[in-house]
Amino acid sequence: MKAVCHRCGGDKQGPFVPCRGCAFVPQKEERLTAWLFSLHHLDEVELDEAAARVRQGGLPDPSKKLKNAARKEMGAAPLPDGAQMPFTTATLMGIAFANLLLTPLAGFAYWLGLRKERPVAAAQALRITLPIGFALGALWVGMVALRLLG
Repeated sequence: MKAVCHRCGGDKQGPFVPCRGCAFVPQKEERLTAWLFSLHHLDEVELDEAAARVRQGGLPDPSKKLKNAARKEMGAAPLPDGAQMPFTTATLMGIAFANLLLTPLAGFAYWLGLRKERPVAAAQALRITLPIGFALGALWVGMVALRLLG
């Protein structure tokens, strides 16, 4: 089975084997993109065109719809039903209060723990945590600088 490395554009014997050009081996979610860059998904002409684009510096970024189609065609396990479910407003407020009252590490823990199983909810937690973390970090640095220099 012919395939193209989606990192360097080199020819491969299959979508999941190591690339002879750059030694890249697709792992986890990148296997979906690797499958899309094979004869399973593209014909010979499209595969050659994809290889040329990658060699010219184009970075492949397949849509979620295309990745889900690849997952289905590969026979991979589908994402769980709750994977795209966002947090409720009450949960988001709880994360914000935990970030403010305890530490922003609480929000980062939500993000780290949920980024694979519930990526939408994890992104929400990160969007709340980052500004609070930066603000509290700046406040802390300001207080230390004031104490040392003042």
